Amino acid sequence: MKQLTLIILIAISTYSCKTYKQETNLQNKHQGLTIDHLKDLAPVITETSGLEYYQNQIITHNDSGDSPTLYFLDTLGNLLYNKTYRNMKAVDWEDITKDDEYLYIADLGNNYGDRKDLTIYKIALTDLQNEDATVTQLNIDYPDQKSFDRGEQNHPYDAESIVAVEENLYVFSKDWKDQTTIIYKIGKDKQHQTAQNITSYDIKGLVTGATYNGTNTVTVCGYNTNLIPFVYRINYQNGKFEFTKKEELLIEGGAQVEGIISINSDSNKETYYLSSEAANIKLGEDEALTTSQLYRVKWLK
Repeated sequence: MKQLTLIILIAISTYSCKTYKQETNLQNKHQGLTIDHLKDLAPVITETSGLEYYQNQIITHNDSGDSPTLYFLDTLGNLLYNKTYRNMKAVDWEDITKDDEYLYIADLGNNYGDRKDLTIYKIALTDLQNEDATVTQLNIDYPDQKSFDRGEQNHPYDAESIVAVEENLYVFSKDWKDQTTIIYKIGKDKQHQTAQNITSYDIKGLVTGATYNGTNTVTVCGYNTNLIPFVYRINYQNGKFEFTKKEELLIEGGAQVEGIISINSDSNKETYYLSSEAANIKLGEDEALTTSQLYRVKWLK
Protein backbone atom coordinates (compact mmCIF):
# COMPACT_ATOMS: atom_id res chain seq x y z
CA MET A 1 0.00 0.00 0.00
CA LYS A 2 1.57 3.24 -1.14
CA GLN A 3 0.19 5.63 1.43
CA LEU A 4 -2.10 5.75 4.44
CA THR A 5 -5.62 6.52 3.43
CA LEU A 6 -7.69 9.45 4.60
CA ILE A 7 -10.01 6.95 6.27
CA ILE A 8 -7.28 5.71 8.58
CA LEU A 9 -5.83 9.15 9.23
CA ILE A 10 -9.22 10.47 10.25
CA ALA A 11 -9.76 7.42 12.43
CA ILE A 12 -6.46 8.00 14.23
CA SER A 13 -7.43 11.56 15.08
CA THR A 14 -11.02 10.67 15.98
CA TYR A 15 -10.60 7.58 18.11
CA SER A 16 -8.59 7.18 21.26
CA CYS A 17 -5.90 4.73 20.27
CA LYS A 18 -4.55 2.24 22.78
CA THR A 19 -0.96 2.89 23.77
CA TYR A 20 1.15 -0.21 24.08
CA LYS A 21 4.55 -0.57 25.66
CA GLN A 22 6.98 -2.49 23.47
CA GLU A 23 9.66 -4.56 25.18
CA THR A 24 11.81 -7.51 24.28
CA ASN A 25 9.86 -10.71 25.00
CA LEU A 26 6.75 -8.67 25.72
CA GLN A 27 3.82 -10.95 26.38
CA ASN A 28 0.50 -10.21 24.74
CA LYS A 29 -2.37 -9.02 26.95
CA HIS A 30 -4.28 -12.27 26.38
CA GLN A 31 -1.22 -14.28 27.55
CA GLY A 32 -1.33 -16.10 24.22
CA LEU A 33 1.84 -14.96 22.51
CA THR A 34 5.06 -13.01 22.74
CA ILE A 35 6.41 -10.51 20.21
CA ASP A 36 10.03 -9.41 19.77
CA HIS A 37 11.18 -6.49 17.66
CA LEU A 38 14.19 -8.00 15.87
CA LYS A 39 15.43 -5.23 13.61
CA ASP A 40 14.65 -2.10 11.64
CA LEU A 41 15.06 -3.19 8.04
CA ALA A 42 17.49 -1.72 5.50
CA PRO A 43 16.38 1.69 4.11
CA VAL A 44 15.92 0.22 0.62
CA ILE A 45 13.06 -1.87 2.05
CA THR A 46 10.88 1.14 2.62
CA GLU A 47 7.51 -0.59 2.29
CA THR A 48 7.85 -4.27 3.11
CA SER A 49 4.66 -5.93 1.99
CA GLY A 50 5.10 -9.71 2.06
CA LEU A 51 7.27 -12.41 3.61
CA GLU A 52 8.39 -15.92 2.66
CA TYR A 53 11.06 -18.29 3.90
CA TYR A 54 13.36 -20.45 1.76
CA GLN A 55 16.74 -22.06 2.38
CA ASN A 56 17.19 -20.38 5.76
CA GLN A 57 16.53 -16.92 4.32
CA ILE A 58 13.59 -14.56 4.68
CA ILE A 59 12.36 -13.10 1.39
CA THR A 60 10.51 -9.78 1.24
CA HIS A 61 9.60 -7.07 -1.27
CA ASN A 62 8.22 -3.56 -1.44
CA ASP A 63 4.77 -2.77 -2.74
CA SER A 64 4.11 -0.10 -5.38
CA GLY A 65 6.89 2.21 -6.48
CA ASP A 66 9.70 -0.34 -6.64
CA SER A 67 11.19 -2.43 -9.43
CA PRO A 68 10.30 -6.18 -9.60
CA THR A 69 12.79 -6.96 -6.84
CA LEU A 70 13.01 -9.52 -4.06
CA TYR A 71 15.16 -8.85 -1.00
CA PHE A 72 16.84 -11.75 0.81
CA LEU A 73 17.47 -11.44 4.56
CA ASP A 74 18.93 -13.60 7.27
CA THR A 75 16.69 -14.56 10.18
CA LEU A 76 17.85 -11.53 12.17
CA GLY A 77 16.61 -9.20 9.44
CA ASN A 78 19.98 -8.25 7.92
CA LEU A 79 19.84 -7.64 4.17
CA LEU A 80 22.04 -10.15 2.34
CA TYR A 81 21.33 -9.33 -1.31
CA ASN A 82 18.53 -8.61 -3.76
CA LYS A 83 17.44 -9.84 -7.20
CA THR A 84 15.55 -7.83 -9.85
CA TYR A 85 13.68 -9.97 -12.39
CA ARG A 86 13.52 -8.87 -16.01
CA ASN A 87 10.47 -10.96 -16.93
CA MET A 88 8.15 -9.47 -14.33
CA LYS A 89 6.47 -6.13 -13.77
CA ALA A 90 5.75 -4.55 -10.41
CA VAL A 91 2.57 -2.50 -10.34
CA ASP A 92 1.61 -3.16 -6.72
CA TRP A 93 3.20 -6.29 -5.27
CA GLU A 94 1.43 -7.13 -2.02
CA ASP A 95 2.40 -10.63 -0.88
CA ILE A 96 4.34 -13.79 -1.69
CA THR A 97 3.87 -17.48 -0.95
CA LYS A 98 5.43 -20.76 -2.02
CA ASP A 99 4.80 -24.46 -2.39
CA ASP A 100 7.37 -27.20 -2.88
CA GLU A 101 8.37 -26.00 -6.36
CA TYR A 102 7.35 -22.39 -6.98
CA LEU A 103 7.26 -18.94 -5.48
CA TYR A 104 4.09 -16.94 -6.20
CA ILE A 105 4.15 -13.13 -6.18
CA ALA A 106 0.78 -11.41 -5.86
CA ASP A 107 0.60 -8.20 -7.90
CA LEU A 108 -2.94 -7.66 -6.64
CA GLY A 109 -2.85 -4.24 -4.99
CA ASN A 110 -5.95 -2.42 -6.16
CA ASN A 111 -6.61 0.53 -3.87
CA TYR A 112 -8.93 2.27 -6.32
CA GLY A 113 -10.68 -0.79 -7.74
CA ASP A 114 -9.85 0.06 -11.35
CA ARG A 115 -7.17 -2.47 -12.26
CA LYS A 116 -7.76 -4.94 -15.08
CA ASP A 117 -4.24 -6.38 -14.95
CA LEU A 118 -4.27 -8.26 -11.63
CA THR A 119 -1.46 -10.81 -11.85
CA ILE A 120 0.19 -13.58 -9.86
CA TYR A 121 3.74 -14.31 -10.98
CA LYS A 122 4.99 -17.88 -10.70
CA ILE A 123 8.74 -18.54 -10.62
CA ALA A 124 10.56 -21.80 -9.86
CA LEU A 125 12.32 -21.79 -6.51
CA THR A 126 15.41 -23.12 -8.24
CA ASP A 127 15.41 -20.00 -10.46
CA LEU A 128 15.30 -17.37 -7.73
CA GLN A 129 18.97 -16.51 -8.24
CA ASN A 130 18.43 -16.01 -11.99
CA GLU A 131 17.27 -12.49 -12.85
CA ASP A 132 16.43 -13.71 -16.38
CA ALA A 133 14.30 -16.60 -15.12
CA THR A 134 11.28 -17.75 -17.08
CA VAL A 135 8.12 -16.58 -15.32
CA THR A 136 4.49 -17.68 -15.70
CA GLN A 137 1.72 -15.11 -15.32
CA LEU A 138 -1.64 -16.03 -13.80
CA ASN A 139 -4.10 -13.30 -14.81
CA ILE A 140 -6.96 -12.91 -12.35
CA ASP A 141 -10.33 -11.20 -12.17
CA TYR A 142 -13.05 -11.18 -9.52
CA PRO A 143 -16.32 -13.04 -10.21
CA ASP A 144 -18.73 -10.23 -9.32
CA GLN A 145 -16.84 -7.09 -10.34
CA LYS A 146 -18.79 -5.20 -13.01
CA SER A 147 -17.45 -1.65 -12.68
CA PHE A 148 -13.83 -0.58 -13.02
CA ASP A 149 -14.42 3.10 -12.37
CA ARG A 150 -11.73 4.61 -10.18
CA GLY A 151 -12.95 4.71 -6.58
CA GLU A 152 -11.65 5.94 -3.25
CA GLN A 153 -11.00 2.66 -1.46
CA ASN A 154 -14.70 2.03 -0.87
CA HIS A 155 -14.92 -1.32 -2.67
CA PRO A 156 -14.17 -5.02 -1.93
CA TYR A 157 -11.75 -5.65 -4.85
CA ASP A 158 -8.44 -5.02 -3.13
CA ALA A 159 -6.21 -7.80 -1.78
CA GLU A 160 -2.85 -7.90 -0.03
CA SER A 161 -2.49 -11.52 1.00
CA ILE A 162 -1.95 -14.86 -0.73
CA VAL A 163 -1.19 -18.33 0.59
CA ALA A 164 -0.49 -21.67 -1.06
CA VAL A 165 -2.40 -24.49 0.62
CA GLU A 166 -2.18 -27.97 -0.86
CA GLU A 167 -3.17 -27.80 -4.55
CA ASN A 168 -4.51 -24.23 -4.63
CA LEU A 169 -3.74 -20.61 -3.93
CA TYR A 170 -6.03 -18.61 -1.66
CA VAL A 171 -6.37 -14.83 -1.60
CA PHE A 172 -7.89 -12.94 1.34
CA SER A 173 -9.49 -9.68 0.22
CA LYS A 174 -9.01 -6.34 1.96
CA ASP A 175 -12.32 -4.48 2.20
CA TRP A 176 -11.86 -0.85 3.21
CA LYS A 177 -15.58 -0.20 3.49
CA ASP A 178 -17.01 -3.16 5.43
CA GLN A 179 -13.84 -4.43 7.19
CA THR A 180 -14.63 -7.98 6.07
CA THR A 181 -12.54 -10.42 4.06
CA ILE A 182 -13.51 -12.72 1.21
CA ILE A 183 -11.47 -15.87 0.60
CA TYR A 184 -10.91 -16.57 -3.10
CA LYS A 185 -9.55 -19.83 -4.52
CA ILE A 186 -7.18 -19.64 -7.49
CA GLY A 187 -5.64 -22.47 -9.50
CA LYS A 188 -1.86 -22.68 -9.72
CA ASP A 189 -1.63 -23.31 -13.46
CA LYS A 190 -4.45 -21.70 -15.45
CA GLN A 191 -3.09 -18.49 -16.96
CA HIS A 192 -6.45 -16.69 -17.32
CA GLN A 193 -9.06 -17.33 -14.66
CA THR A 194 -11.82 -15.91 -12.53
CA ALA A 195 -11.17 -16.30 -8.80
CA GLN A 196 -13.67 -18.52 -6.99
CA ASN A 197 -15.45 -17.01 -3.97
CA ILE A 198 -15.14 -19.58 -1.17
CA THR A 199 -16.46 -17.75 1.89
CA SER A 200 -16.36 -14.41 3.72
CA TYR A 201 -15.83 -13.35 7.30
CA ASP A 202 -16.44 -10.19 9.33
CA ILE A 203 -12.86 -9.85 10.51
CA LYS A 204 -13.29 -6.22 11.64
CA GLY A 205 -10.04 -5.08 10.08
CA LEU A 206 -7.85 -5.02 6.99
CA VAL A 207 -6.08 -8.26 6.06
CA THR A 208 -2.57 -7.63 4.74
CA GLY A 209 -0.72 -10.96 4.86
CA ALA A 210 -1.24 -14.72 5.15
CA THR A 211 0.79 -17.86 5.82
CA TYR A 212 0.18 -21.61 6.14
CA ASN A 213 1.93 -23.76 8.74
CA GLY A 214 1.90 -26.81 6.47
CA THR A 215 -0.59 -28.83 8.50
CA ASN A 216 -3.90 -27.32 9.55
CA THR A 217 -3.58 -23.59 10.25
CA VAL A 218 -3.63 -20.47 8.10
CA THR A 219 -2.66 -17.29 9.95
CA VAL A 220 -3.44 -13.83 8.61
CA CYS A 221 -2.18 -10.47 9.83
CA GLY A 222 -3.60 -6.99 9.50
CA TYR A 223 -4.69 -3.93 11.42
CA ASN A 224 -7.85 -2.02 12.27
CA THR A 225 -8.78 1.61 11.65
CA ASN A 226 -6.82 2.64 14.76
CA LEU A 227 -3.70 1.00 13.32
CA ILE A 228 -3.80 -1.62 16.07
CA PRO A 229 -2.23 -4.71 14.47
CA PHE A 230 -3.58 -8.22 14.86
CA VAL A 231 -3.02 -11.82 13.89
CA TYR A 232 -5.89 -14.24 13.32
CA ARG A 233 -5.56 -18.00 13.27
CA ILE A 234 -7.80 -19.97 10.94
CA ASN A 235 -8.31 -23.72 11.06
CA TYR A 236 -8.04 -25.33 7.63
CA GLN A 237 -9.36 -28.75 6.67
CA ASN A 238 -10.42 -30.16 3.29
CA GLY A 239 -10.82 -26.78 1.63
CA LYS A 240 -12.78 -25.22 4.50
CA PHE A 241 -11.69 -22.33 6.72
CA GLU A 242 -12.78 -21.71 10.31
CA PHE A 243 -11.74 -18.42 11.95
CA THR A 244 -10.82 -19.30 15.53
CA LYS A 245 -8.50 -16.95 17.45
CA LYS A 246 -7.66 -13.26 17.08
CA GLU A 247 -4.85 -11.56 18.99
CA GLU A 248 -3.98 -7.87 19.01
CA LEU A 249 -0.23 -7.19 18.98
CA LEU A 250 1.56 -5.06 21.53
CA ILE A 251 3.41 -2.56 19.35
CA GLU A 252 3.71 0.94 20.73
CA GLY A 253 1.62 3.47 18.82
CA GLY A 254 0.23 0.80 16.51
CA ALA A 255 1.79 -0.58 13.34
CA GLN A 256 0.99 -1.10 9.68
CA VAL A 257 1.83 -4.81 9.60
CA GLU A 258 2.06 -6.22 6.08
CA GLY A 259 3.75 -9.64 5.94
CA ILE A 260 3.72 -12.87 7.93
CA ILE A 261 5.46 -16.22 7.57
CA SER A 262 5.50 -19.44 9.60
CA ILE A 263 9.06 -20.69 9.91
CA ASN A 264 8.69 -23.59 12.31
CA SER A 265 6.16 -24.94 14.70
CA ASP A 266 5.62 -27.71 17.22
CA SER A 267 2.79 -28.82 19.47
CA ASN A 268 3.64 -26.36 22.22
CA LYS A 269 4.89 -23.25 20.47
CA GLU A 270 4.52 -21.82 16.96
CA THR A 271 7.04 -19.31 15.60
CA TYR A 272 6.24 -16.66 13.01
CA TYR A 273 7.99 -13.66 11.52
CA LEU A 274 6.02 -10.50 10.92
CA SER A 275 7.01 -7.37 9.00
CA SER A 276 5.62 -3.87 9.41
CA GLU A 277 5.74 -1.10 6.84
CA ALA A 278 5.72 1.48 9.61
CA ALA A 279 5.09 1.78 13.35
CA ASN A 280 3.91 4.62 15.56
CA ILE A 281 2.60 6.60 12.59
CA LYS A 282 1.80 10.25 13.23
CA LEU A 283 -1.10 12.10 11.65
CA GLY A 284 -0.19 13.08 8.09
CA GLU A 285 3.04 11.07 8.05
CA ASP A 286 3.90 9.10 4.91
CA GLU A 287 4.88 5.57 5.91
CA ALA A 288 7.27 5.40 2.95
CA LEU A 289 9.46 7.88 4.84
CA THR A 290 9.57 5.74 7.99
CA THR A 291 11.50 2.56 8.76
CA SER A 292 10.18 -0.94 8.16
CA GLN A 293 10.52 -3.45 10.99
CA LEU A 294 10.86 -7.20 11.43
CA TYR A 295 9.25 -8.97 14.43
CA ARG A 296 9.21 -12.51 15.76
CA VAL A 297 5.94 -13.80 17.19
CA LYS A 298 5.61 -16.96 19.27
CA TRP A 299 2.37 -18.55 20.40
CA LEU A 300 2.64 -19.95 23.88
CA LYS A 301 -0.26 -22.34 23.55
